[in-house]
Amino acid sequence: MDFAHLATDTDGEFSSTSVTLLEGLMNTAILERGNCILGLSGGSTPRPVYEALGKSQEIDWQHVWLFLVDERHVSPEKNDSNAKLVQETLLTSAAIPPMRFKYPADLPLEEWQQEYEKILADLLKGKWPDIVILGMGEDGHIASLFPPVPERGMGPKLTMRTTTDRFAVHDRISVTLPVLTNARAKVFLLRGKGKKKVWEEMLASNEGERRWPAKAVLASGNVTIVTQW
Repeated sequence: MDFAHLATDTDGEFSSTSVTLLEGLMNTAILERGNCILGLSGGSTPRPVYEALGKSQEIDWQHVWLFLVDERHVSPEKNDSNAKLVQETLLTSAAIPPMRFKYPADLPLEEWQQEYEKILADLLKGKWPDIVILGMGEDGHIASLFPPVPERGMGPKLTMRTTTDRFAVHDRISVTLPVLTNARAKVFLLRGKGKKKVWEEMLASNEGERRWPAKAVLASGNVTIVTQW
């Protein structure tokens, strides 16, 4: 499994290295295809990266479209909401039209997933994302694809409902693995000794993508990991 590895030592270096990488990938997408479709993960690790990225003067934000690779079934006003994280960080500064980012998590779960699927299908229009930003949980999950990843996590739909008892918010929506593996570029943002341990455990493991969904992403190519550990 080949991937590029950008190792950093400090918080500032982690953020600046991540932003420089993303600026290059986003501008390449805009130059080659006219726009950039960028998938975002939640969590504490990408927060400073999103804050810094939103302030970038190197990107024409009018040509950027965003989607969440996963979301928790909570009101977008709650702190557990990934949509709130993006609104409070990247979208505070980046001049992206507001109708390009909409996640109505106040709907009942089944209706919410149907709307999530529709939003993503309308955005992609039969294509795949240009870039997805991912993390990895200490149990090996990416997005909200918790191992063992069920069959519906392999497609053919773009999204799936998922449930976990490992976190306070149990009910979630996640994109399926094909959305991640078919993205033109994949960026993992990884910080801390716990993430280092689980990443190395995954690389050494003989188990496949059901246990380690990141393995499917790595096998698809064009992966960069930015680390601070």
